Amino acid sequence: MTDCFCEDLFGNCIKFMFLDFVTIATILGTGILGLPVKLAHSGLYPFLITFIVGVLMQVLLIWFFTDLLQRCRAKQLQSAKDRGPENLPLNEMELEDEIEEEHETNDAVMAGHIIIPKEVEVRPPNLHLLGELFLGNGVRQLFDVVLLIQFIAILISYALAGSEAYAESIGVDHVYLIAPFVWILAFIVVFAFQFIQPLVSLLTFGKGSLLLATVVMTFFVGASIHHEIKTDFTFTGDPFLMGTVALGGIVNIMPFLYSKIQPYENQIVGYRRAVVLGLLTCALLNVLWCWAILDIVPQRSSCFQYVPHHNNTLHYVHDSSSDASQLVCARNLSLESAEQNGEIATIPLTQVIHQLYPGYDWVATLIECFIIISITVSFLTMGAAMQHTLFGWVESVFGSDKISSYMAKFRVVNRCSCITNQCACRLALSLGAFGAVFVVAMVNSKGFVSMLEKVASLLINLEVGCFVFLMIQRATGAQNGYLQVPSPLGQCFYKLKYLIPVYFNFAVLYDLFTTIYELVGREYNLPWESGGQRGVIEVPEYDVEGNATAL
Repeated sequence: MTDCFCEDLFGNCIKFMFLDFVTIATILGTGILGLPVKLAHSGLYPFLITFIVGVLMQVLLIWFFTDLLQRCRAKQLQSAKDRGPENLPLNEMELEDEIEEEHETNDAVMAGHIIIPKEVEVRPPNLHLLGELFLGNGVRQLFDVVLLIQFIAILISYALAGSEAYAESIGVDHVYLIAPFVWILAFIVVFAFQFIQPLVSLLTFGKGSLLLATVVMTFFVGASIHHEIKTDFTFTGDPFLMGTVALGGIVNIMPFLYSKIQPYENQIVGYRRAVVLGLLTCALLNVLWCWAILDIVPQRSSCFQYVPHHNNTLHYVHDSSSDASQLVCARNLSLESAEQNGEIATIPLTQVIHQLYPGYDWVATLIECFIIISITVSFLTMGAAMQHTLFGWVESVFGSDKISSYMAKFRVVNRCSCITNQCACRLALSLGAFGAVFVVAMVNSKGFVSMLEKVASLLINLEVGCFVFLMIQRATGAQNGYLQVPSPLGQCFYKLKYLIPVYFNFAVLYDLFTTIYELVGREYNLPWESGGQRGVIEVPEYDVEGNATAL
């Protein structure tokens, strides 16, 4: 018995570590690459204010969404109980009867012409199923559309960031790498994800470890520079939307992770803790990463005084009176220019290290390796989550596919599933979705920042603030409040659910306001922001030969 207990404990630990790693892989996507470029005006402390509030709201969301996933299973069990065996369709009874006669070892029990299964079959939760159970007609279809566009928008940003990362390492234009990056990973997700899933989990662990090492090494470089970080609280809203992307998307992967556990209280508690731990780990890494980049990369395009040190390395100095100092103008190597050019934050970071600190070239190489692994794993993980949701759509349409039901009784679905219409529809939808990702990425090859900040942010916050809240409201309301779940929340805790629509719908309105304002007055800051025109890069001109080095 002791050996059995130890095996169960070890198995649960491995399972929850897997959940933690996949959560980190999902959250640590392109948000961490786009977030630093939004600190060009605000600096670190204004960012921390909005980011910490966002972390708290995401933790609250995880708690309620876990409760929603439990109620999804309870709702199915209750519906099956209410229907009873007499409500089974006649054609399904006949099919079940034929199969039972051929296989006497079947676990079901025959009662006349009706099969009464020993255990009710419950569909694993997915976002589409949640919409079916807890959203009304019309709203659920709109939710499906928003969800699909959101997945495509996030994968587009992955495609652009991934192609830029690979292109930076081999020295080619990233446009040429969009097609191979998208389609190689798309075919892996569609045809081979179940085989490489253990490798993805291993790479996820390596990704988190490599990020931690990268942050430490980047801090090591930044400590020798002491680059001044300028703070402007009037730009507090600048990193707000990108912060919601950097932490968002967790509800998209939670149903997939929930299907990996058993519906027991201890496992659900462990599941909830693993997801929250993954979120907090990502939040800490995001903050450290942004701080490290601000220590090295200039926030805005301007000129700085540097003193040459050993190994041709330049070190930032605050006092420009030094005779040994050298003026360096960062025209294109700043967070501001990266934002304007639609680049990931590591491009100016690695270029600054290569040009100003060649003694730390190995750190730039480490950063490039981290970005390549990170984006590749995130694309695979989010692609699998999108496919999981698409499969939920197909199952709802082909739920009574007789061929699929017959094959399931022989347990040879993996061999023969592609002879069904359901499989063909799954394949067409998956490839079609990845095809849309490829087309938009090729057409808008410099839209990394705008795709994340405007489109992905809007859809992520709209999904949670409207649709997920409506699901939670209906699942915990009078109609479904009686459902019994293994790990319920306290009655007082349920009152906090109203904070979810307040926060996330505010983000939606802020996104729409800033987008419209930028379209109307593109070159100007928001009314409460200080400074001159937004996006205008002003670098002082120095005509004295030898006094300035332009980057």
